[in-house]
Amino acid sequence: MTLILVADNDWAIGRNGDLLARLPADMKRFREITTGHTVVMGRKTYESFTKRPLPDRVNCVISRTEKTIEGAEVFGSIEEFLEYAKDIKDEIFVIGGGEIYRQMLPYCDKAYITRVYESFGGDTFFTDIDALPEWEAVEASDIIETNGYNIRFINYVRKDAP
Repeated sequence: MTLILVADNDWAIGRNGDLLARLPADMKRFREITTGHTVVMGRKTYESFTKRPLPDRVNCVISRTEKTIEGAEVFGSIEEFLEYAKDIKDEIFVIGGGEIYRQMLPYCDKAYITRVYESFGGDTFFTDIDALPEWEAVEASDIIETNGYNIRFINYVRKDAP
């Protein structure tokens, strides 16, 4: 599985249940990478999308409260989703939120992270993957500007991945 997210200088990924900033270049990259694949997220992340379900993707939602969500496969726990995921031959993208990222990190072997060189005062954070010895950055774009922010796309792999 692959994580895909945006993090600021402090590894914040959200504030007040929303994105930190609107980043058109990141949104385009997210669409290009995840279209045609399975995406897994928490209920609040799913509900935050203006267009639901995300088009041209299998939408999987992990929720302790909802049993059915129109346009999505619903799972009551990470373990339930992992059992379902065993039969998926294609790439699966973990797309948030914070608790889902935290719980799914041990099951992922790649991460596509957009770093925003800004501090937004977020209230939801991701682990500083640069500080984790089992992860390494293998590719990084040049810094680009989008919507007034400097960003860089960085791809990581788990060193012990098969």
